Amino acid sequence: MKGFLDWLLARRHRPILLAAAASLLVPVVTAALVALETLRSGLKDTLPGAAIGAGAVAALLLLSARVQGGSDSLAAVYAGVAVFTFAAGLGLGVLLRWAKGLALAFRALVLAVAGAVLVASLFGPGGGDLLAPLFDYIAAIGAPAATEEQLAAFREAQPLVLGLLAAGVLCALAMALFLAYWLCGIAVGDTRFGKEFRELRLGRSLGIPAMVLITAGLVLGAPLVQNLAALALVGFVFQGLSVMHAWAHARRWHAALVAGVYVLLITPLTGVVVLGLSAVGLMDNWFDLRAPLRPRT
Repeated sequence: MKGFLDWLLARRHRPILLAAAASLLVPVVTAALVALETLRSGLKDTLPGAAIGAGAVAALLLLSARVQGGSDSLAAVYAGVAVFTFAAGLGLGVLLRWAKGLALAFRALVLAVAGAVLVASLFGPGGGDLLAPLFDYIAAIGAPAATEEQLAAFREAQPLVLGLLAAGVLCALAMALFLAYWLCGIAVGDTRFGKEFRELRLGRSLGIPAMVLITAGLVLGAPLVQNLAALALVGFVFQGLSVMHAWAHARRWHAALVAGVYVLLITPLTGVVVLGLSAVGLMDNWFDLRAPLRPRT
């Protein structure tokens, strides 16, 4: 792996080219590669190449849709996602350079996404209006097979989709952040990533508000509370994963046990696993579940 990274980072254009090639299939890798180059070279030197890469991918998608007679609106959505992925990579690289560590960068990322949801809900169109065209399109496709009650319930859920969408974006950005930091560590011969990830936590400053939001989300139906509670849940899920890795590393659990949890995250049991991990993360914020693993003095 280090040999490949040495080759990849030997020329500034190589990470950008690989990021462009991966943008349609694995955007998380794209964001991570752009973040890695930003972390290594800085925003000023990475921005021109990232802008060219994002523009090339977006133009290719739009041109392909025109040539093949596809939907221009759908191609525009894909192009927008590609541009956002490159921009997110630049932002993650800047964030890592500023934070100089994984824990602070992760907390800042959670706070930034929560801030974006708060601004969109209070001062922007909000989840219902922002995603209304998408809901109208989905409803039009599914209308022949749906009852009026189902369509009404579908539209009532529109304001809550912003939180679910933001939670998905937070998951993707966090994975890109971790991947970029891990790759950077390999490239420079630093092994801090494992130790820092096993110590990852929201901390009291974010953990207490997150717990309050999750509790409020159980009793209040306000879209803003529900949307922010979804982000808080994601934050605790990553902290729960950190606790699991800490125990697995200290007690030398078989790798299949840890891998099994990740496999369950993409099965019909996803909801149960997410709730379990978030509960572990929440408890760790109060009771320090990793304390028994530390040597006693």
